[in-house]
Amino acid sequence: MAKIMPLISRKRISARVSELVKEISHDFPKHIFCIFVLTGAVIFFSDLLRELKKKNIEIRFSAVKLSSYKGKKSSGKVTMALDADDVKGKDILIVEDIIDTGITLEFLRKHLLKKGARTVRICTLLDKKERRKVAIEADYVGFSVPDKFVVGYGLDYNGRYRDLDHVGYIQ
Repeated sequence: MAKIMPLISRKRISARVSELVKEISHDFPKHIFCIFVLTGAVIFFSDLLRELKKKNIEIRFSAVKLSSYKGKKSSGKVTMALDADDVKGKDILIVEDIIDTGITLEFLRKHLLKKGARTVRICTLLDKKERRKVAIEADYVGFSVPDKFVVGYGLDYNGRYRDLDHVGYIQ
């Protein structure tokens, strides 16, 4: 079993989610259409959703399922197993667990714009800029993280560790 070293506590995550909601609700004061990326972003999105509801914002959401990883390595090829509901003419907020190479997120952003989304903004819990292979930036970032394989709070390693209430890295 891998040794998981703590990186970001549940308390810090909760505080940052509240801060992100303030930023997001400033930019989307009346309504928002969120697209969250399964499976990793589901916990982060759930926490964001609960906080956004407190702002009396009309929220609609859909999920997509994308993959470019096998184990710890990105294959560089993105596959889509589940597509979002109709996005035509909508201002979209993608909610993602982590931006690493950026390949998956760039694929999704282009896909949504091609389907007719008016605008696409990005919110990510974690940003690993030093691994970026494409020029993509998030509009809302929870935490910048070092180039380590991170798990917990929805992020996994071969299906394990998603249930951790904090973010750690595999040593």
